Amino acid sequence: MEDIDIYYKNQDENSKLIYTIGLLWGKISSKLDEVLAPKGLNIAKFNILMIIKHVGGYDGIQQNCISKKLLVTASNITKLLDRLEKDGLVTRNSKKDDKRVKLIRITDFGSRLLDDIWIDYKKEISKIMADFPAGKEKQVEKILVEWLTNVK
Repeated sequence: MEDIDIYYKNQDENSKLIYTIGLLWGKISSKLDEVLAPKGLNIAKFNILMIIKHVGGYDGIQQNCISKKLLVTASNITKLLDRLEKDGLVTRNSKKDDKRVKLIRITDFGSRLLDDIWIDYKKEISKIMADFPAGKEKQVEKILVEWLTNVK
């Protein structure tokens, strides 16, 4: 791959690894965006909806919790939530005991949208993983989770 060869020249192993991870995520997110686009979603909106649905559940989730789970700034989350709310995929309501706190909930429409796209999303994940070295998934996952846990 030409991009890697150009960047790798005279780089240390750590820089090479970080660059490779960035290139890999770029390719993966592009492929997933292709699957999500027909439903008006991208990977960022999809991930937010998944967190709201599966972490927030019926009770909802605070905006700052979404931001922490995605490692995205509060202002970026606000913009994405504005769009999701405008599209009828989420609602924002004040918490009963603290009107300053907004709880984000997925709408029935948003939940159905995720259900509709899930099969195609999983198929694309399977295609992406088809070229991954067989039997190495757990080993690589363990290394990445350990690294993620330790990065400050």
